[in-house]
Amino acid sequence: MKTISKTLLVALFLVVGMCTLCFLSITADGTTGWTIDLFSQNGGQGQNVTSSPFNVGSEIILFAYVTYNGKPAQSVLVAFEVENPLGNPLLTTVQPTNSSGYATTNFIISQNNYPVFPSWWEAIATTSPSQNTVKDTMPFQVLAPLTVGGISSPIPTSIALQLVTTVFIEILIASVLIVTTAKFRGRHYPRAGCHHSV
Repeated sequence: MKTISKTLLVALFLVVGMCTLCFLSITADGTTGWTIDLFSQNGGQGQNVTSSPFNVGSEIILFAYVTYNGKPAQSVLVAFEVENPLGNPLLTTVQPTNSSGYATTNFIISQNNYPVFPSWWEAIATTSPSQNTVKDTMPFQVLAPLTVGGISSPIPTSIALQLVTTVFIEILIASVLIVTTAKFRGRHYPRAGCHHSV
């Protein structure tokens, strides 16, 4: 009887030990419990990872990916905050996650928000489901406005170049129309002072 009790006791210790090791290994690689990952359309995936820079006037889209035990968490409230270099908040909002575990928000930094560029800003995403608070930060740099032809442009380069190309094409078409119209008029209406011999 004592031998059986000792065998059961050893087996119980082994089971508990294995469960503990499994739990610790799962916890260590971040696949259990609540997690949140904040990033933008310019990158920043991972904990406290810096995003690529933005220019003044460009739209910045923030994404927060929330998981529980490695799976997307739906209908979880995420608090977004964006701070300028002085630590003053530019944006404070709360958004829910969708069925894929993502919460999003967007904003634009103007020269009125902070006049010195380049400058470093910080975005923060926090969630507290089941009283378990988790957060992620994403530092990012804000650069001076883009310039096209020496003119300050708060829009992305691709759009600005597209606008310039469109204007150029319109000017070219207008020039062709003017030349064509002038030739047409000259062909049907002889210049004054010109007489045809009879």
